[in-house]
Amino acid sequence: MFAVQLRTKNAEGVAPLYTRLRVGGKSIWVNLLLTVDIKKWNEVSSTSKKKINFLDRLGFTKKLSEMEFGIKELREHNRLNKESLDNVIKSVALSEVREDFLKDEEIKKEFEEKKRKEVKTFVKNYIDSVANGSILNMKGKPYSKNSINCWKQFKRIFIQCYKNYSFSWEELSQVHIHTFLKYLDRHGYMGETKNRFVGIYRTLITISEKQRLHNNGIVKKWLSAPKVNDNEKRTLIYLTKEELTALYNMPLNGLKEQVRDLFLIGCFTAMRYDEFSKIEKGCIGYTQKGTHVIRIRQGKVNENVVIPILNEELEVLLKKYDYTVPFICDQILNRYIKEICEELSQTVPSLQKKTRTLLTKTEREGVAEGRLKFEYDDSNHVIKPKWELITCHTARRTAVTNMYLSKKFTLRQIMSVSGHKKEETFNKYIRLSLDEKADDVASVAADGLF
Repeated sequence: MFAVQLRTKNAEGVAPLYTRLRVGGKSIWVNLLLTVDIKKWNEVSSTSKKKINFLDRLGFTKKLSEMEFGIKELREHNRLNKESLDNVIKSVALSEVREDFLKDEEIKKEFEEKKRKEVKTFVKNYIDSVANGSILNMKGKPYSKNSINCWKQFKRIFIQCYKNYSFSWEELSQVHIHTFLKYLDRHGYMGETKNRFVGIYRTLITISEKQRLHNNGIVKKWLSAPKVNDNEKRTLIYLTKEELTALYNMPLNGLKEQVRDLFLIGCFTAMRYDEFSKIEKGCIGYTQKGTHVIRIRQGKVNENVVIPILNEELEVLLKKYDYTVPFICDQILNRYIKEICEELSQTVPSLQKKTRTLLTKTEREGVAEGRLKFEYDDSNHVIKPKWELITCHTARRTAVTNMYLSKKFTLRQIMSVSGHKKEETFNKYIRLSLDEKADDVASVAADGLF
C-alpha cells in the first residue's frame, strides 16, 4: 500500500489524504478523496503501525489497496494519465456514495411501488367496506344489494385493468382514465353499465382526495359519464293490458304457475324483484280509510313504500298464497317467464313481434365463440321476439307504463307507488315506442293540437 499523508497546516478539523505518484514523467501530489480528522491523524502519524491501524478502523486500508491495484493496472497497460488516475480514485473513494445513491434509488422505487399498490388497496378496501355495510351511502344508509353488486363488479374490472397499467394517485391522469374506459369498450360493456362504473370511479377519486391520499383534484373533471343514446341500449319492453290478461288466464300448473303468478304480482305492484318476491302476510294491511295495501321496504333505496291493492287479479293472486308469495330465485324466474310467454305467443301474436335490440356482453362472447346465433334484420341489427326480451324487471316497467297510459294518475301518484324520487329516473321506466307516444298525445287532443 502506498504511503499517504496530510498536506495541511491546520491543527484541527478534517483534511484529505494525499500520496505522491509519478505520472507522465512528473512527480505529483494526488488527492485520494479520503478525509480524516487532523488531530487524530497527528496522534498516530508517528509510526507506520499506528497509521495502518487507524486507516483500518476507518475502512480506508481496503480502498487504498484497490486504488493502488487500479493504478498499477493502468501503468502496466501504459494508460496512466491524470484523467485515468482521477477516474480510478473516484470510482474507489466514492463507491460508498454511489452505493448509498443506488440504495436511495431502490428505496425510492419501493416507495413509488407502495404508492402504486395503495391505489389498488384503497379501491379494494373501500368497496369491501361498502359490501359489508361499514360504509353507507349519501343518505346514511347501507347500499342496496344491486348497488353492492355493481361496486363489486367495478372492483373486479378495475383490478384487472390496473394489473396492466398501474399508477399512483398523483400519477393518475387523463391517460389512465381513458385506458379504463377503453378497457370497458374492448370488453363489450354497454353504455348504461359504463355510466355506473364512471360514477363509482368519480366517487373513489373524490373520497381518496378527501382522505388526503392525493391532491389530484383536476382528475375527476376528465371522468365524465358518456352520453348513452337509445340505440346504444338494450330494448326494454312492457306488457300491455291485453297481454297481461292473457297471461293471467293462461292455464298452468307447478313451478310455471308459481313463476307466472309471482311475475304478475310484480306487474300489479310496480315493485322490483327483490321486493315483490319477499311479500308475506305481515306486509298486508289497511290504511285508516280502509284501503287495502302492501307495506314493504324497498331494497334499493332502503325506504318504506305503501302500495294500494287496486286490481282484483292482484287480490286473487295474493289470497292464493295466503299473502305469502312463493320464493323463486330471479334466474329461475327469468328463464321460465320467457318459456311461458313463448308458449303464450302462439295465441297472442303481439308477443311474437320482433324488435331491434343489442346483445349483452355474454351473448356477444357466445357469438364470437360460435355457441350462440341470432336473427338479424336487413340493416344487420339483432332482432328478438318480444317474449324473449321479458325479464323479472319487465314487471316493474309494465306497471309504471300502464299506470301512465291509463291517464288515471298524476306522475306524483305513480312515483309514490314506484318509489321514485326523481322524475328523470322515473321517466326511464315509461317504455313507449314512437308510435305509442304519438297515440298518447292524440288521446288528449280530440279537438286539435291547440
